[in-house]
Amino acid sequence: MNKYQKQAIVDMAKVAGAVIAVIATVAFIIQMGMSASDLFGTLSLAGMFYCIYQLYLVRVGQLESQDKLSEMERKYK
Repeated sequence: MNKYQKQAIVDMAKVAGAVIAVIATVAFIIQMGMSASDLFGTLSLAGMFYCIYQLYLVRVGQLESQDKLSEMERKYK
């Protein structure tokens, strides 16, 4: 097994562990008395904030690329 296969197995184990942790957390919260609709609303809000954060990261990357391109154009003109 090469290093890429080993890293892929480690990454898959991390994802599986995260999924199991989320399922266990949701089950625990429901057992504590929170209704499913409240839980769904909370998770939806968290998902929206995550998407906004990802859009922020994309925009930061775009601005960095644009700045580097402008810098290279000035350097080689």
